[in-house]
Amino acid sequence: MKIRQGNKIFISRRAEAVVSTMAPAILYAAVVAAVSVSATTFSYADGAGVVASTESQNPSGAVTEVGSVKKVAPPEKAVTSVSKKTVTHASPAQNFQSVLKHVPGMNVISQGPGNLSATDNEFTYQGFTSAQMASNFDGVPIINTFRGGAGGTGDNHAFTPLTMGQISTVKVYSGANQPSQNGINSLGGTISYEPALPTSKYYLDVDASGGKYGYRGGNYTTGFAVNSGALPGTGTEMLFKYSYTHAPSFMNNIFAKINSYYFALVQPYNNGLSQLKLIAVYNNESARQPSLVPLTLLAQNGRSYQPPLDVASSSTNTHALNVILSWKSILNNYMLAKTKVFIQQQAANRTSFTNAAYYNHNYYGYATYDGYPVGTNLEPWAAYPSVNNSYNPVALFGSGAAGTQFHNYIDNIQSIGFLPSMTFFAPHNTIELGAMVDYSQDHSAEYWYGSSPVPNVDGYNNAWNEHDSRNYNYVYLQDNINLLNGALHIYPGVKYNIVSTGCDDVTGYYYSYGGHVNNTYYFWEPSLGFSYTPIHNVNLYFSVGKTNKVPNISAFYSAIGTTPTPAPISVQPEGDISYDAGVRYTSDVVSGNLSVFRRNFNNIFSEYYNPATGMTYEYNNGNALYQGVTLDLGVPIKDHVSLFGSYNYTSAKYSTLSTGVNGTAYPGEYRPYIPMYTATTGIRYEHGGLYAALTGHFVGRQYMATNKGQTIGVTLPSYDTLDFTTSYEVPIKSTYVKSVKFSLYADNILDNNYLVYAEQVTKPFSYYRGQAGAPVFVGSNVSVRFQ
Repeated sequence: MKIRQGNKIFISRRAEAVVSTMAPAILYAAVVAAVSVSATTFSYADGAGVVASTESQNPSGAVTEVGSVKKVAPPEKAVTSVSKKTVTHASPAQNFQSVLKHVPGMNVISQGPGNLSATDNEFTYQGFTSAQMASNFDGVPIINTFRGGAGGTGDNHAFTPLTMGQISTVKVYSGANQPSQNGINSLGGTISYEPALPTSKYYLDVDASGGKYGYRGGNYTTGFAVNSGALPGTGTEMLFKYSYTHAPSFMNNIFAKINSYYFALVQPYNNGLSQLKLIAVYNNESARQPSLVPLTLLAQNGRSYQPPLDVASSSTNTHALNVILSWKSILNNYMLAKTKVFIQQQAANRTSFTNAAYYNHNYYGYATYDGYPVGTNLEPWAAYPSVNNSYNPVALFGSGAAGTQFHNYIDNIQSIGFLPSMTFFAPHNTIELGAMVDYSQDHSAEYWYGSSPVPNVDGYNNAWNEHDSRNYNYVYLQDNINLLNGALHIYPGVKYNIVSTGCDDVTGYYYSYGGHVNNTYYFWEPSLGFSYTPIHNVNLYFSVGKTNKVPNISAFYSAIGTTPTPAPISVQPEGDISYDAGVRYTSDVVSGNLSVFRRNFNNIFSEYYNPATGMTYEYNNGNALYQGVTLDLGVPIKDHVSLFGSYNYTSAKYSTLSTGVNGTAYPGEYRPYIPMYTATTGIRYEHGGLYAALTGHFVGRQYMATNKGQTIGVTLPSYDTLDFTTSYEVPIKSTYVKSVKFSLYADNILDNNYLVYAEQVTKPFSYYRGQAGAPVFVGSNVSVRFQ
């Protein structure tokens, strides 16, 4: 019989005697499965083999505590983790995307607690953009299923699906992996955010943080967390968190205000052999988004420059909802069943303003300020009612430009999904059969008017109005073959995908004809991995696999509108064949990982926006080869002091001739916005309640592109930042107060001035624009724990 006390599992002597009569492999499988469904810190999701290690026994010897679980072989991939300590000690100026800068190969553009960026892309990883990476939370997708990425896409540049207090750790899986580890759009890999979970002991945390950038802006957050502990009789554990963040940016007129709600519940039953888990996240955000700024104006006015509010602005309200209900249970000594049901909402409502007083008649559709285009395009050709719209801006506001000063953009996505799986334990195999069904709907539209609020009336003032649907369906089979007494593990796997998309548009200013278009993609994703431990502390690994990403929704809605019959969809999925190999070494003196990777990337998507039609066109444009090396080291040196560092080199070049609307790229030409190297190095001190870390981040030069995506022979300069964090937890001898924790933070201590992104604009004339990196940030936090 198995009983659960807190986070520990106990096996009675009688049960131990029964299972000891079985084959050792069955004992191994049962212990693995039992631990995986308990509320211990071990997660069975990576599919690696494990064995229970006996940590302690009580004096009578009647009960054996399974106090920890060890992996007999690491996974076959170079998995990088952002540890719980790193997440916990992240500066208040960081967000769930920017904390990824600790991962070698990551170049992060997203900034600030509001996940603010002026571009659709929030990061690149070993060559791939944020839209070409899967992002999962507790194993379920949190991406924009129609455009990719977990924020930023579709001009939603102030969208926060997760806050730092809602996650515990982050794992980044490079390239192709076992099917159960991959997610939607896993071209370059998978980012796995793990949720914060309740613990067995009650506590109440109240905390407040504040900080300032070097000359303006900052971040101010207050919040609390209530952890129920294990409730008597049921063993139920619950955690509730709330926080409010007001974050005026270092950029003029830019801000984010976030209300963050979080709830987690863990319910064991069936004597600890089964478990229910509920995770619920709701974050709403009110923000004013940044825009890319001409580099000349940044040089003249400093990195805080943004257009004045009476010239141009972009205000947005967003919310993110994620509800995940999980169940897992040991059915018998040979079978483990798991399932997840999830609901997701992503809602964005943005109103942008461009002052018609700055309309420049020399440049059709553009307003200019300080000599450069500003805001969104005004529509002077809308000075009379169109065939599909009765709105007359001249009659109401005096001119077409004045009547299109305000644009209201809405983008609302709803998803519901189901993730069942069954794991079978055999003497030398751990086989998993699983599937996913994800159904998503998207309502996206844009309307213009001469004042705010903007009426949203189809047939009157709609630029376009579309309703989309997308079904992701797949089934997978994978195995973990255990040979040579656990020294060798082989991981074969295969996934079969069916992705169906439908797009419906009504007539509008950009659509002379409404219509419906749909199609379905079918593709296989095979993978194979090896992990071999020839001697103690040394592990060798290799993997190969294929992944795909179906076209963005822009490939569908651009097929509608110009003719009564929509055009067929000709865009093919992007594909990647990934190779990874490496060696790990772990000892008391040094631990490290050295790996190489190769990505054969084909059918690359290119997008082209036509301001005359208001449409974005997507097409396939060539192939590329990404390859590189990653080194990750940790060195304990003396008395609680350790050194750490990582380095990644990536070569990313076109491998075929690529021609299209966006220009021509030749074999051997560099792909844009992929740093040739990224590196992190630092020193850490941990002892008792004191923690301190000094960390340097380095991003190498990267080739830039035009705003149409064509690589140009100009590079974005390399840059580096130096961050410091320290905290001290003071125990309090009180009936009610357990401890007080003081933390100090300093990001970009040297106040380096750098660009995280820049591009060349070709119309209405050629110039460069970009996004500046954040200046020095200094802040503190005080947290009081009640017991």
